[in-house]
Amino acid sequence: MLDRKTAPDFQLIKSHKLPEINTQNLKNDILFHQLITKNQPVLGLQIVFEAGKCQEKKIGEASFMAKMLLEGTTTKTGKQIADTISFYGASINIDSGHDFTIVSFYMLGKHLEHLLPLLKEVLQEPTFPQSELDNLKNRSVQNLKIQEERTAYLATVKIKEELFKENHPYSNSSSEENIRAIERDDLIKFYKNNIQSNSFEAYLVGDIDAYSEKHITDFIESFEIKSDKKDKKTLQNPTNSVSKIYKEIEDNVQTSIRIGKLLFNQKHSDYIPFKVMNMILGGYFGSRLMQNIREDKGYTYGISSRDLAFKNGSYFLIGTDVKKEIYQDAVAEIYKEIERLKNEPISEEELENVKNYMSGNFLGSLSTAFAVMDKIQDIHLYSLNSDYYNNYITKLRKVTIEDVQRVAQTYLVDLTEVCIG
Repeated sequence: MLDRKTAPDFQLIKSHKLPEINTQNLKNDILFHQLITKNQPVLGLQIVFEAGKCQEKKIGEASFMAKMLLEGTTTKTGKQIADTISFYGASINIDSGHDFTIVSFYMLGKHLEHLLPLLKEVLQEPTFPQSELDNLKNRSVQNLKIQEERTAYLATVKIKEELFKENHPYSNSSSEENIRAIERDDLIKFYKNNIQSNSFEAYLVGDIDAYSEKHITDFIESFEIKSDKKDKKTLQNPTNSVSKIYKEIEDNVQTSIRIGKLLFNQKHSDYIPFKVMNMILGGYFGSRLMQNIREDKGYTYGISSRDLAFKNGSYFLIGTDVKKEIYQDAVAEIYKEIERLKNEPISEEELENVKNYMSGNFLGSLSTAFAVMDKIQDIHLYSLNSDYYNNYITKLRKVTIEDVQRVAQTYLVDLTEVCIG
């Protein structure tokens, strides 16, 4: 019988290796990645197009295009598409972000013959109905108005504008004006330039047998790809600059604080040491910022720091929301913790605790086959070394006290500060 009074033995996580995948270059030059698991009968298919904010001519058109793909084809209405997917117990999500549009389709293998033609029609024969676009624009404007009542939203938008500057797509955010400016023809043009007849990568995970592999391979090879179709856009990465912005909103009792700077992505040699330092500063509930500003001072319910990495840029961000009358005290305490990391070596115990937390958190992020494939997808989409995640825990374990202090001294400088409320 299990003795619940005795805690299990502690085991130090020293390494982890992702499972091998099978990658094929199909006859239409599409890369098809497969990860076979036999613990559940579900198949997950992801199709990834390089079609996000970085390809936009008008702000918001990538996101609107992605949402409209499921609103109607040449033979089906949006409701008929949704009803068919629901009937077969499948699910589909099409999401467009900073760099990519990702189509995620989950289904039982026995229904492939019914569902793959529908997916092909969604991706190759969308009609972008004007009435549905009008509804989407109206909903988006209403949602935006609600968001703009929140200082947290306004501060996050503002600091991205300050960091990435006006001409960088990562700084772009929605406004009622640019939502209203999106026309059906804009979505059709974006679709034709970035989705229709454009190359993509395909990722399949689950209970893959000969039947499902053949059907999905045939499905992918049925797409006619034109390599010269897409207009290439050169993206200039901004250089870091410093600004301090405070905007008071009358009658508002809360101030949202955002402090950050431009950073490097996962391929940089200091990325993992920086992640360890960031975890100590504000990356988890036991971090120094939480202990000081929430537990000791009682200024906030929560505060965090994090690094956000994309294909064409990344940034570091500290964020919290406090009462307006003490925002300056909160900012001072944030900088106090930053200076403490720069000037005082952390203890071996604190470093080990954070390493153990990060190692366990990493393994926890691989709890399903779909999550494992997400990591494999990152390797391909962000051009990481093939052993990046296999070496992650090993590199994490090698981070020293001196590394933590060095990256704090090197990178926690020239910070941009935005306070709104």
